[in-house]
Amino acid sequence: MILVVILIVALGSWALVANTRSPAPTTTTTTTTAPVTTTTGPPSSAVWPLGRSGYTNPVAVARAFALRYLAMPTVVTSTYRAGDSRSGEVDVRPSLRGPVTTVLVRQLSGTSTWSVLGAVGQDLTISSPPSYSVVRSPLTVTGTSTAFEGVANLELRADGQTAPIASAIVHGGSMGVVGPFRGVLHFSAPSARAGALILFTRSAKDGSVVVASVMRVWF
Repeated sequence: MILVVILIVALGSWALVANTRSPAPTTTTTTTTAPVTTTTGPPSSAVWPLGRSGYTNPVAVARAFALRYLAMPTVVTSTYRAGDSRSGEVDVRPSLRGPVTTVLVRQLSGTSTWSVLGAVGQDLTISSPPSYSVVRSPLTVTGTSTAFEGVANLELRADGQTAPIASAIVHGGSMGVVGPFRGVLHFSAPSARAGALILFTRSAKDGSVVVASVMRVWF
């Protein structure tokens, strides 16, 4: 009888020890997902058209640029003058006797179609900022111009829209006499990564654009 009691007590003690042992360790596997990085190339060096150009003729793209981007009501074009095998220039005017805007055109790398890199207007020069500069607000623009009553116009446009994100009237030379101007543009940073700075003059008769200088800028 005593032996049975001792055996029961021993078994109970063993069970108590077994129940108080630490549980077996659990192995947890953590999977780390690497972040996805999207690489975006630099903006196009072309002012117009945005995206893939469908213009296979340099004169045609210069004419369309003057009509659609600069909003000249009518356009008279020169022949194409090649600078090298993939770039050159075309003169556009609002009339046969109107001032000349020289449109700079190029076949961008990997394409056979034509795009506009910028434009140089007769007697309209943007001295600062330089082309392809990163611009921030407030943006000071200097240069030289001549216009009716000395009034010239500045616009800053973001890619994807023809309405300006900033504009100003500046006063340079008048009536054929070239003089310096200075203007300041205030704007909110656009979502677009690039755009264009435009200096132009309007017709005293109907207010239409008659001549313009256009340069590419980054935001």
